[in-house]
Amino acid sequence: MAVNDAKRLGYGGSAEIDGLQVLMTSGNFNTAKAVSYLEAFDVVPTAGESRSRVKHADGTEAYTVSVSFDVTTQFLASLTTSKLFSRGYLFDIGIDDGEDAQEMTDCILQSLTLSGSSGGLITASISAIGASAPVTSATVANEYIRATHVPLGYWYSGNTDVRDWTLTMNQAAAPVYGNENVVAPRYIKFGLIDFSLAVTTYEAVIAHDAISIATSSFTITGDTTSEGFAFAGTTDLGNYTHVFESSAVLGFGSGGSDGIIIT
Repeated sequence: MAVNDAKRLGYGGSAEIDGLQVLMTSGNFNTAKAVSYLEAFDVVPTAGESRSRVKHADGTEAYTVSVSFDVTTQFLASLTTSKLFSRGYLFDIGIDDGEDAQEMTDCILQSLTLSGSSGGLITASISAIGASAPVTSATVANEYIRATHVPLGYWYSGNTDVRDWTLTMNQAAAPVYGNENVVAPRYIKFGLIDFSLAVTTYEAVIAHDAISIATSSFTITGDTTSEGFAFAGTTDLGNYTHVFESSAVLGFGSGGSDGIIIT
């Protein structure tokens, strides 16, 4: 009997982010509706008279999408300063559950989280917002990719003595509406971005004022915002926690640096 590969898509289905298929573990599209109502102002309190609120306009809709997945070597092509790590970058997200597929185009990233822990895989989650509602799509990739897209293990990310880590990118983004009875936003306004790295180690990190995170595609410069030591008793191994926040460096006399990310 022939195998239907469309029903065998990895973990929770298939997702495509910025043109790259990923090993999705969960995902959803959401439309948040805010309908405009008025309170009734001329109500006769007799039997059968409605005292309900009155619909004034259709209101607005906001369209969001979120996907969780295991990071593969192929997906690293989008983790660069010219793509997902770029401010205001537009990209598409599609989800195929084995039966149907939907896609949202021209999304803007609101948050991206990468995490790794010993004995596990490097996982990621993305939340984005768009100006257009998701639509049925026949172009979202849904072939079985588990054999060809190998997930990255924790040790691929690592320094020694690191128990776990989480890298988070946040970007302020919100829908903008016109002063008219149209539910869809006119466009998505985006603001500043920031990065945060939280690391748990088994050895104390040498005292420092700043940290630089570097890969083959980007560098992030930041400052320590919190650090501490935790010990849960004789059956536990003491560990150190550190949180680093990205920051730009002000250059007096030569203008300011916009270098949250330095390529």
